[in-house]
Formats: sequence, C-alpha cells, structure tokens
Amino acid sequence: MQTPDAASDTCKTLCIGVDTGGTFTDVVMLDDRGRIAVTHKLLSTPDDPAKAVLDGIDALLRKIGAPGRRDAPPTVSLGSTVATNALLEGKTGATTFVTTAGFEDTLHLARQNRPNLYALVPRRSEPPVSRERCVGVEERMDHRGRPIRPLSGASVNTLIERLRASGVNAVAISLLHSYANPSHEAAVAEAIRAALGDELHITVSHELLPVYREYERAATCVVNAAVAPVMTRYIGGLAKELGERRLRIMGSHGGTLSPTAARREPVRTVLSGPAGGVLGALASARSAGITRIISFDMGGTSTDVSLCDGRYTLTSEGDSGGHRGEGLPIRLPMVDIHTVGAGGGSIAWVDPGGALRVGPQSAGADPGPACYGKQADDQPPLPTVTDAHVVLGHIAPDTQLGSGMRVQAEPAQRAVAHVAERIGMDLRDVADGILRVAEVTMSRAISQVSLQRGHDPRPFTLVTFGGAGGLHACRLAELLDMRRVLVPLNPGLLSAVGLLTAPPREMASRSLMWTIPAGESEPDLAGVFADLRDAITAVEDENWGFVEYTFTVDMRYVGQSYEITLDVDESIERRKGNADLIAAFHAEHERLYGYRDVSRAVELVVVRCLADGPERELSFGAAPSNTPDTPPTGDRVARHELASGHTLPGPVVITEYSATTLVPRGWSATVGEHGHLLLEREA
Repeated sequence: MQTPDAASDTCKTLCIGVDTGGTFTDVVMLDDRGRIAVTHKLLSTPDDPAKAVLDGIDALLRKIGAPGRRDAPPTVSLGSTVATNALLEGKTGATTFVTTAGFEDTLHLARQNRPNLYALVPRRSEPPVSRERCVGVEERMDHRGRPIRPLSGASVNTLIERLRASGVNAVAISLLHSYANPSHEAAVAEAIRAALGDELHITVSHELLPVYREYERAATCVVNAAVAPVMTRYIGGLAKELGERRLRIMGSHGGTLSPTAARREPVRTVLSGPAGGVLGALASARSAGITRIISFDMGGTSTDVSLCDGRYTLTSEGDSGGHRGEGLPIRLPMVDIHTVGAGGGSIAWVDPGGALRVGPQSAGADPGPACYGKQADDQPPLPTVTDAHVVLGHIAPDTQLGSGMRVQAEPAQRAVAHVAERIGMDLRDVADGILRVAEVTMSRAISQVSLQRGHDPRPFTLVTFGGAGGLHACRLAELLDMRRVLVPLNPGLLSAVGLLTAPPREMASRSLMWTIPAGESEPDLAGVFADLRDAITAVEDENWGFVEYTFTVDMRYVGQSYEITLDVDESIERRKGNADLIAAFHAEHERLYGYRDVSRAVELVVVRCLADGPERELSFGAAPSNTPDTPPTGDRVARHELASGHTLPGPVVITEYSATTLVPRGWSATVGEHGHLLLEREA
C-alpha cells in the first residue's frame, strides 16, 4: 500500500476511463506509462447514472490507497449512454420546436422512407416533441439567404407567451434556410433569452448544424434540445464532483469534449460509449500487428459493430436509434457503428406463431438476467442470452460478475425451462436455440457494415469485446466465413480503455451549394478552410492544443439527392483550385456506383473540419514469457494461467474477470506478445 502522499502524487498523474452501459459501468485506470493499472466493474444505476460513475471511481482510488476524488482527482474520460437512453425511454426534457410558419409539421412528416420495408403496419418513432409544441413564427428566407418575408415581432411575442405558459425547459429553433442567412434565427433566440432568461436551454440550428435539408437539420436540433436538460444535470453534477477541467466527455465522433461543449451540444454524445469501444479495438489490434478489423462489442443490452480498414470511418448518416433507422436523423459526424438489440440481457420469448425470438427487449441492469438472482419470484421469469449460456455450462455457477454478484444456476434453468415448456423442446436444445437466434441477428449487423457496403469480411479479423462478445465470436466468424478472432486484454472493459486514447476534438461545418461546371476547378476552398479553423478557435472552451485539422467535403453530381463524402488532401487545402478533388469525386463515384460522368457538373454541398488535440498512447505491455511448462489442460482455463506463446485447442472455455471466451471445436487460441488471444479456425 502506498503512503498517502505518494498515492496523492500518483493519483494526479493517472487517468480514468468510465463507460456507462445499460447493465454494467466499467472503470479503468491507466498509469503514467499508459498501462492498465486497476479495473473495476459494477452495476449501472439507471435512475441516477452519476452514482455508479462516482462509486466506481471511488473504488479504484481505494484500491491504490489514494485520497478521495475531492482531494486528488485524476483526469476522467467518460463514455455515456445517458443521452441515448433518455431518447429511447422518452425521458427527455419538455421541448418546444420553433420553425418558419407553415413548416410546423416538418418533424412528423419526416421523409417517406420506411425503416422496415415489408412491415404491413409500418411504425415510425415519434419525435420527442408533440405536434402541439411545434410552433411557427412569421418569416421567410430563400435558399440563397435573401429575405422574402421579414421577421414578425408580433409572432415572436406570441411565441414567448406560449413558452412562458407551457413550462418547457428546452427550445429548438430551426428556421427555413437559416444556414444561408441566420439573422432571423439569431433574433428569435435573442428575444427568447431576453424574455425568459438563461435557465431555458436554447438550441439554434445555424450554430449546431448550419447545413441544408430542413428536416435533418431540424431533427438534429430537436434531439440536442430534448436531451440537454438531462445531460446538463448529469454532466454538471459530475463536473462539480470531479472538477470541470479534469473531466472529458467522449463524443460520438471519436474524440472528447469539454463538459461545457457536452452540455451545449449533448447530441454529440449519443454514441459515445460504442465509439470508445471502436478506438479500444483498433489500439488492441494494432499492438497485435493487425490493421483490418471488424469490431464486435456485445454488452448486456445491445451489440455494436464497426468495420475499420486501417482506421475507423465517420458518417453523417446516423440517427438517435443507434444507426438502426428507428430514430430521428442526426447529421453530425459520428463513428460509423451499426447497433442491434441483441446483448447478454436480451430476453427470449415465443411469438404468437410459436417461433422462438430473442430481443430487442432487455432485462438490463435491474432486474437483469435470471442468473443474477434479482428477478421477482411472483412474476414470470425473463430468460436471457446470459441464462442460456449458464444452462449450457459456458458460464460456470458462482462466477463473479462484479459488485460482489455471482452467477446462480437454478434461476437461469428455471427461466429457460419456462420457454422450453411453451414450445415443447428439451431445455438444452432451447438454450442453444436462444444463442443461435441471437447470433443470426448479430451476423446480420456484421453483414450490414461489410457485405452490404461492398466489403468482403473474410480478410478481416473479428475483434470481440464486451462482457458477452467472446462467447459468440467464433460462431459468428463461422457464419461469415471469417478465420480469425482477436480477444484483447480485459475485453469486458475495452470501451473504457478506448475512451482514454481519444484526443480532444472540435468540429465545424458549412453549407456551400457551389456548382462547378464540367472541366472547371474553381472556386477556391482555402478561404472556407480558414473560416472553419477560426470558427473552431472561437468556440474552444479550453486550450487543448489542437495539432491536426482534417477536412471533408460532401459532393454530388448536379441533380442527385445524396452526396459522397471525400477526405480533402492537405495539398488541396494549401493551394487554389480543386481539380484533384473533382477527379477524386469522379473516381469514388465510379467505385461506389460503377460509373462516372466527367461531362456533368459537380456540386460541393457541405464542407466540414475536425480539429484534434494530441492522442494518449496506450501501452499493453508484455504478456508473461512462455516457459517450458505446457499450457494448462481441461475444458475450462483461467486466462491468467496462460503465458505468451501458449496455444489451446478447442473446445475450451477461457475465463477472466471481465468476460468469458468460448473456443469451439475446430478453433485454437494462442496468447500473443501483449497478452491478447488470437483465435484461429482450422483450414
């Protein structure tokens, strides 16, 4: 145990990553060499997510003998599902949507695409603002930003009176074509602030997302406003306990935000936890000499997958349902992750036709799977994927789950038996069926980010993590004809580890709508790039020392409805003329769609800038060296018993604190230089 003074000095140099999931909250501490020093896992507290965060940090500090968080707080990087859960559960703030008169139905009309093409009775997620709280003000700009109708002071006064009477605590303002001329929108926001004070959270679309397409811009604005009251309380409470300057919030775009930025634009945190997982998977794979991966993060509530061909990709096509097409569109850059409702806590059930189904409903953290022993005896049992693993012996009875909980076999068997009786099948057959149904759902998610986007998954390595990922990875790889699986160190905590590698990141965007006739390369983009740099500098809350600026441009042929996003080479930024950019667009269009048309005019639609600070280096250290001793034998092996170079043939179950890995027959597991497990399939 360290002395109090030594522990205090050590604590000041340490950094902690906290990933708040639907079932567990994972906490990881790195030492000053970038190595994992201490870990802790505890149940999430959905009613008060900050409680599990602070309790987990306190537990880590006690383990190293450091003073409490108030005396010597370390730097904390936080990934959170609070914004996402608020949207999914309908626990957002009371929000009013303000738009141009005549466009009050924008959110409810939406686009005419259907999330489920073959649904006989299609259902669309309701926006977090009721129709009664969608209010129009008299004004109008054209698409070039020229005023057609002046802003009506009387309609603004009427709006303010409605807001005062309605008791809302958030307002989203998105006027037509405000990206081209924000003067009317800014005037409405200023009038509301002057009349109602700063207590009301106001999101203004030209500040958050100054790009065209009124529905997507309005939807992103509304999502931000709706989650702002919840996130302001959450982040504000944590910042008070941990210190404003020591807290960083993981953003969906792969970088971290200051607490001020996260409170101002909480929509940027909707996929923060999964984004940290992708960063952790990439760092682990690189340390093992692997660059082409598909990350597979299976937690208690959902599964997140992402294809990374050397690096992660960003998309502006996300939504508030986690890329499932079930929520409002969010047109801000975020790590390209596909989410499905299949996790360790996903509930198995029988549909009216007698078919076995799994998810998307989850038992969550409370009551959790039956094997947690927390489900009520007077209620029908909720059999889950985790319970099926217990029945099949993949997870041993009495296994520690975190927070002192241990697996209980009898409740799991009773819950799965409840389904077996309904469909008249053997207990173990039903348990295996539950796993296979869940795996089909998860394999579709992997196909979504690979096969359906023109990528053959076979050359990629499946990097599995999350508490339940290792139990399914090999069978998923078989379904997709993949041959390698990587299980990183501390797989059940990898999202928290990944948070610690994320650089500080800010972003800015601007609508261009510039048409470039065929054969021409003007206008010049250098001035636009400079303006975006200045915009980032203006909103930067703290001097994080941005060291890299990355630019992207959304382009299309004139007349097309959707764009292709292209990275802008630094050489293009430095010189005038965009001939190389136009050529790159033609080539990318041909790669994606099979043709190019150099005789056709090209349109530059939106340009974006990401500014990054320095990344934190993560060191996995060296695994214990191999000895002449042979690796342990048996059908169940603890990971800490394995040394570098050890190889285990399947079938075998490899257990550790944060996860369990199932190596089936026909597969083998080899311990790498840094302790990662490489699972390989026989030819």
